[in-house]
Amino acid sequence: MASVQVKTKYEGKSDSVIYEAALKAIPNAGLTVWKKRELARLVLGTGTVEGQEVRCNIVVSMVDGSVTVSAEADDLGEDKLTQTTNRLVAELDKLLA
Repeated sequence: MASVQVKTKYEGKSDSVIYEAALKAIPNAGLTVWKKRELARLVLGTGTVEGQEVRCNIVVSMVDGSVTVSAEADDLGEDKLTQTTNRLVAELDKLLA
């Protein structure tokens, strides 16, 4: 199983604004929101890449506006997972611009 994790920060954005963007970023990146935990500022997603299941999550810090985006899959390499996390971060960037 491979996994990739990326951390980024959105200066001047509140955790609730970033969380709302995360709820939209996952579908915008071609995945489905599977579960959300508003109190924890966590959004879990699933989908497929090249026919293989991918699981992702976006965790928003309630302290400093940072976001951790991760993706994992049983049958995909890190290169495909890196593309997935990059798509998620790009969608967050667009929504929070």
